[in-house]
Amino acid sequence: MSWKLLVPLIGSVLLAPAQPSQVEKISASVSVVHGPVNGVVIERNGEVLAIYGDPRQKPVRAKQVLFTHHRRDVAWGGRQLVEGGAEAVAPEAEKALFNDVAQFWEHYRTARFHDYANQSSRILAEPIPLARTVRGGDTIDWHGLTIEVIETPGYTRGAVSYLLEVDGKRIACVGDLIYGRGQFLDLFSLQDAIPQVQEDGYHGWAARAGDVVQSLRRIAERKPDILIPSRGPVIHDPAEAINALIRRLQGAFASHFAIDALRWYRGDDKIRAMAARVVGPTPVQWMPLAEKVQEKLPEWILPITNSRLIVSRTGAAFLVDCGNPQVVREVKRLKRDGVIKQLDGIYITHYHDDHSDMAQAAADEFHCPIYFCREMRDILEHPEAYRMPCLTPNAIRSIRVMEDGTRQRWNEFEFTYSYFPGQTIYHGGLAAKNDNGQTVFFAGDSFTPTGMDDYCLLNRNFLAPEKGFLDCLHMIRGMPGDSLLINQHVAPAFRFSPQQIDFMIETLQKRREVLAELLPWDDPNFGVDEQWARFYPYTADVAAGGYVELKVILRNHSASRQEFRVTPHVPAGWKGARDPLRVSVDPRQERSVSIPITVGTPGLKIVTADVGFGPWDLREWIEAMVTVK
Repeated sequence: MSWKLLVPLIGSVLLAPAQPSQVEKISASVSVVHGPVNGVVIERNGEVLAIYGDPRQKPVRAKQVLFTHHRRDVAWGGRQLVEGGAEAVAPEAEKALFNDVAQFWEHYRTARFHDYANQSSRILAEPIPLARTVRGGDTIDWHGLTIEVIETPGYTRGAVSYLLEVDGKRIACVGDLIYGRGQFLDLFSLQDAIPQVQEDGYHGWAARAGDVVQSLRRIAERKPDILIPSRGPVIHDPAEAINALIRRLQGAFASHFAIDALRWYRGDDKIRAMAARVVGPTPVQWMPLAEKVQEKLPEWILPITNSRLIVSRTGAAFLVDCGNPQVVREVKRLKRDGVIKQLDGIYITHYHDDHSDMAQAAADEFHCPIYFCREMRDILEHPEAYRMPCLTPNAIRSIRVMEDGTRQRWNEFEFTYSYFPGQTIYHGGLAAKNDNGQTVFFAGDSFTPTGMDDYCLLNRNFLAPEKGFLDCLHMIRGMPGDSLLINQHVAPAFRFSPQQIDFMIETLQKRREVLAELLPWDDPNFGVDEQWARFYPYTADVAAGGYVELKVILRNHSASRQEFRVTPHVPAGWKGARDPLRVSVDPRQERSVSIPITVGTPGLKIVTADVGFGPWDLREWIEAMVTVK
């Protein structure tokens, strides 16, 4: 199938013209070529040194190119120069992410399941050979020009910056450490572990923001006249821009930790230490614990690890979540001991492995269906097609899809199923009302008595007006006043007071304003949703010489219609669309475009695509893993 046939098939998909680059003269010997990345070009004695690369279709011929970090959406500009003969210089801490990318991808093929590190996968698809690596304190001497290397981790773990004095100006090339006058490209790239407090990556909300603040202060100490980031405008007022970014990051952190669910699990001291890495000694004004906590569950609910079993007076049972073998063993024991007669069904609150890993095995064992909301169906049936935190490789087949608001009578209970996009976009809720008047709401992992469970940015938590925690809070507010909330990781049932719900709603509403100042997009959801653009399926297996069709799914978070530009890149020897396509997407909607590809020889290969809209041109922004057998 020719890629040209896509045009009549998908209607408004058209070819997109290339955008010309603009050159800004910084000094007599330093220029910035503005494009998808900023190419810093330094000319001396008839030779050229570049920082970041050169985004032009016909780049300069350089002797050296200095990389500040490994991300492929920036490093592509330098790859062109290396292929033209330039020597590549990159951070020592990220050497493997330039040289040994095949090893990364081979490991990631399976490591992305049960993943609790939650790092960006915007790794090079093909290696860039390095001539030299550098670390903080090193210098690079080039034709009498001394370039200082400064460790500036943040956007990536091992990033560096380059400081040079030339033509009477102190210029700092800082990578993605800052964007424009006090903004930051995105928050999801900062998700990471916090070794200082022994916290893993899944629970480290924008954790490297602490590194960003320290790195910014390290740069400010050098008193540069100009900052040249790898993307965005040149910054001519460094001190003002750095102070603005630090202040905005502190505001975002104060908003997050004020209503952070993790406080329930980790305790006040640890949360203070996590927040202090960004906000400093200023205390976070957090929400008081849930007003009313019932230590003992109703007698008709049995806890089994992080599952809950609803037991009818008839002896029938209904299981909420099934993430580990112990749950299956315990339900078998309860049946064997006569506590229950049979298991009638399983409800899955959300796709995470610790809630879904053993669901199909349990359904096979007890011959019962699995219920979940429509919005979760595809990720539960086809987990391999996604790149999300805490994925299970175990697909679910015994499905009963329940639409939002559906009611079901089960013995002495009335169940109400709902879409509940809290901890993750792929999340539901189940209200169980007993004829005795008791009502409990199984909220999955979305809330604890200290607030909202949004500490993993890769879970895709949207800000209003898109569906997210604000909708969940309004739903809770509308429940009967004596309703109990159940999070299966939290031993007691609990409920929020009206004042606490108001506090969380007001915090979320203000957070949107805070993030709108911090993030440079026309809607801050682009800066918190790592997968507003994604390949589907994320992984595919195909025979050598065979054909695979990948989709690019685009979510427009903007309040206005956007025209997206998509340019796929396939490995050498493969056949696929080479020219950019345009796809129009309505406000806060999704649309996809299909990209047919004919593959080559066996092995694991990475397909990438540039994605752009409006002023944004993000090269190799998304990827899919294709295994040719």
